[in-house]
Amino acid sequence: MKKFLRNLFSGYFLVILLLLIELAVIVVLQFWLDNLLEALLGEQSNLVKPLLVVAYIVIRIIVFIVAFVIFFKIIRKMEDPEFKIPWIVGMLLLPFLTSVLYLIFGNHGLRKRDKRVILATREAEKKHFKMDDGDREKLGNAYGTFHYVHKTTGMGIHNGNKLTYYKNGEAFFPALMEGLRSAKEFIFIEFFIITDGKLWSEVTEILKEKAAQGVDIRIVYDDMGCGGTIASNTPKILGKYGIKCAKFHPFRPILSGAYNNRDHRKIVVIDHKMAFTGGINLADEYANLIVRFGYWKDTMVKIEGSAINNLIMTFLQNYNLAVNHISDYEKFLSYEYEKYDEEGFVMPFGDGPGGIDDALVGEQNYINMLNYAKERVYISTPYLIPTYSLLDALRNAALRGVEVNLIVPGIPDKKLVYLIAKSHFRYLLDAGVNIYIYKPGFNHEKSMLSDSTLGFVGTINFDFRSLVHHFECGTLIYNNPCLKDLKEDFKEMLAVSEKVPEDYKLGKWSIRLCSFLKLFTALL
Repeated sequence: MKKFLRNLFSGYFLVILLLLIELAVIVVLQFWLDNLLEALLGEQSNLVKPLLVVAYIVIRIIVFIVAFVIFFKIIRKMEDPEFKIPWIVGMLLLPFLTSVLYLIFGNHGLRKRDKRVILATREAEKKHFKMDDGDREKLGNAYGTFHYVHKTTGMGIHNGNKLTYYKNGEAFFPALMEGLRSAKEFIFIEFFIITDGKLWSEVTEILKEKAAQGVDIRIVYDDMGCGGTIASNTPKILGKYGIKCAKFHPFRPILSGAYNNRDHRKIVVIDHKMAFTGGINLADEYANLIVRFGYWKDTMVKIEGSAINNLIMTFLQNYNLAVNHISDYEKFLSYEYEKYDEEGFVMPFGDGPGGIDDALVGEQNYINMLNYAKERVYISTPYLIPTYSLLDALRNAALRGVEVNLIVPGIPDKKLVYLIAKSHFRYLLDAGVNIYIYKPGFNHEKSMLSDSTLGFVGTINFDFRSLVHHFECGTLIYNNPCLKDLKEDFKEMLAVSEKVPEDYKLGKWSIRLCSFLKLFTALL
């Protein structure tokens, strides 16, 4: 019986079952259509049937040609097999449905119109951002991590910057409001989610006041991320007060892979005085003013100094994509910043869907940081559905003797996604990765610390959407004093987390469900 059940749920059986279902559907439709035609047309139905057969054959030929073209487009793409194989299997089994899904979700690169803006951004970066050869010695083993990000994004590396680490929304939002009130020249705001509530009301009142004083205010937010959270006519409402506001990739009911490329960044730049970035969106739950999924844990950093230019450039890129216009970069980047008496280096950067060089910068940055570690790594991520390369890097770090501590939510926001995340536990535990469940609630932060000297705070989740499809951002930090605060925060999180036991196992049916769902994680 056990052998029969194993065969029953094997891959061969499922393929045969799908083919039989398709055949049964064709037979049932044919029988139903014959009866319907006879009921409607009587004897004349015999004249219509040949025409329908011809139409059916023509449609099947068109579907086959489309599927054939898409199939070879998938094969030609220079990307990991984990992206290709699900599409190929889908094209073989259900070519019409898979073709439609591919047209919507298959593109995780850039549109031609977007590339024009990003190429202009790269030209501006070449003038303002360079890596000094003298940095190699100062960065030591971290040089490669920073050099990779510079080569793939064009962003610069900066020293003499002051960083402030905020371990939760309760600490961040008062600093944000104070910074907004101090603005005299410009305010740039970019969020994936903005939600009506106490915080957004306070921000809009400050922005109206600042706009009346002549401050240049520009806002870009993700249209799908803010679907139903703020009024759809928000750009028009804010425009009445002189505030420039745009939706990123507005959703329209047409087939376009661009709608799969969301703006997941969180950036606020105020004059040339300060910039904020990290994982916190502009919504009340991020400051725990309202309760959703227990205690909401998230982080931000404030940057003061020349690294602000990286975030100005990162913001302007997506703002320009949203308004389809190239801003005057020189106006904002030509500025002499104060040098702070703080050690270390900082490098904010933006990642995108394939960028210009088809590089998955966020994924490789995490891998580089894991490879950098010799003693200990701390990681916090709300979602654990990584690419195979990233999953393997986690295992390899643990297998070579690095203490890898991975923190995931105790109260997830998406239960099915969390179940898939748990399906990776056994694979990681076998390599010696320590996995912790954050008991107070939902740790939404995306941060990492390697050997107490190399840190990252950003928006990039350990999932396909962040690593492959979205526009993201993050900040690499080396030997800056704020890393002590990041390390202390990780220790505080571990103190209220529960370690996953070494003998952890998912139930058999959960394993089977996750195995099926994983077919689609690389697709969407």
